[in-house]
Amino acid sequence: MKDTLLTYIDEDGKKAAKKLWAKYSGICDLIAPTSLGWRDAFGGMLIIIGHGSTMVKMDRHTGLHNMIGNCGSCFIVLAACEVGETHISIGELQPIAQGLANLRPNAIVWGTTRDLPQQAVSDGTCFYKSPLFNWLQPANDHFPGLWKQFRKQSDIEAVMSMMPNLNFNSL
Repeated sequence: MKDTLLTYIDEDGKKAAKKLWAKYSGICDLIAPTSLGWRDAFGGMLIIIGHGSTMVKMDRHTGLHNMIGNCGSCFIVLAACEVGETHISIGELQPIAQGLANLRPNAIVWGTTRDLPQQAVSDGTCFYKSPLFNWLQPANDHFPGLWKQFRKQSDIEAVMSMMPNLNFNSL
């Protein structure tokens, strides 16, 4: 088994994942999302590719967590790319990455801070082969500040992060 698993959540994600896999097939396995659940012994990098809007529609809090199932990866990348869509607040994916990290307390989850072109995913310019491990990982070289890491929040951090969503002025 290789140290990077590539999977997808929609057809465009599948196309981008196939192209990325063709470039890095020596260190990556491309698997269907339905095959993740039985990878409980996997300890490498899991990269999930697809539209951010699809990730949002999957169920903001548990959709990706349920898709990953028992996959043992402690390193998860949400490569949310958009094609022909403009999102004014692409930060909508940051709560999904944080929520996934909260549900998977032993994991580090990378999410994008802004729009990620599908071409950057499929040609691999937003990733690089780690010099320490035999896997792909997020790279900020071509897109500075693109990736943000999320870890499990403490209970107080989770509650405080929801405070801006509460509109006390409307009470």
